[in-house]
Amino acid sequence: MQTFFYSILHFLTDGLCAFALYARFSESGNWAQVLLFYDFCAFVLQMPFGAVMDLLRMRMPEKAERLPFVCALSGGVLTVAGAFLHPVILGIGNALFHVGGGIGTIREDRENHLDGAALGIFVAPGAMGLYLGTVFGQYYDAGWNARVLPLIAAVYLLLFLVFRLASGRREKERAAGTGPDRRPGAEPLRKTGRPAAYAAALCFLVVVLRSYTGFAVVFPWKEGFWPGFFCTLAVVLGKMAGGLLAARFGAEPVMTVSLVLSALGYCFSGTPAAGIAALFFFNMTMPVTLYMIADRFRGLEGFSFGLLTVALFLGVLPTFFGGAALMPGRLLGAAVSLLSLLMLLAAARLLRKDIRWKS
Repeated sequence: MQTFFYSILHFLTDGLCAFALYARFSESGNWAQVLLFYDFCAFVLQMPFGAVMDLLRMRMPEKAERLPFVCALSGGVLTVAGAFLHPVILGIGNALFHVGGGIGTIREDRENHLDGAALGIFVAPGAMGLYLGTVFGQYYDAGWNARVLPLIAAVYLLLFLVFRLASGRREKERAAGTGPDRRPGAEPLRKTGRPAAYAAALCFLVVVLRSYTGFAVVFPWKEGFWPGFFCTLAVVLGKMAGGLLAARFGAEPVMTVSLVLSALGYCFSGTPAAGIAALFFFNMTMPVTLYMIADRFRGLEGFSFGLLTVALFLGVLPTFFGGAALMPGRLLGAAVSLLSLLMLLAAARLLRKDIRWKS
């Protein structure tokens, strides 16, 4: 249930942020600076916020079950405030929501033995929220935006209330012995060694490359609403499919098949069908990468989530500051797909080695 609500809220959070950025703040004379500050707050601050959440959950195990929702709700309130006040507040709210929602989803995934399937479902809707929020924020006039923004904010906060009421009912059922028996509390830190640290570094670099490629590769046919919509839909469905298939068949087979097919798709991405397929397969490894780190570094789920969002931010910077692509888009997408595959397979091997060493 948590994953369902957090996924909808993820769509609305990113949609509201994108809508507010383009509907309210894009007319400022320092638009590039606004975007940079927002992205820094929304992505980089997730790592310190996540570390603080991990610490609080360890220090207050009796409240560990509720803390992710409190963090996500705080982020939701700041997101709404930032939509009317300032993009920095907007970014901080976005970061807090992602940390709370990410930890809550990881927790439910683990409690239900879903092996990462819930992570793909949670992370996927944000891309569609960003796309639709950006489109509608740019398209309509200021008067329409001023009227619709309070409505979106009200629906957004109302959903948090519905989520809380539903969660409270489940807590009462659990206390009465009629609901699922899940023990509250944070898991103790799992011991890890150097192989796990090396694996985390490889996953970090993979996310940097994936983020860079996502912005550096531009499809010549991707103009207008519908091409952009179908590209975004491919990203959303790819993330969902990656988490679900990796839980069913294992991370390494899914990574291998998806990234090989991604490389092939990029080679022929001059046509829309191949380009959309490339995006679908390329994004399948996103939740798999996150699950590999979060599962091995148990007790540090918030920090693990934030670590990879820092990588996302770093990957955006070369394109943001006008750097030229390292090679033509088709070759770049194919090369990064295959390089990412080698790095992820090496990370998976290191994690297995770490598990054996610590067993």
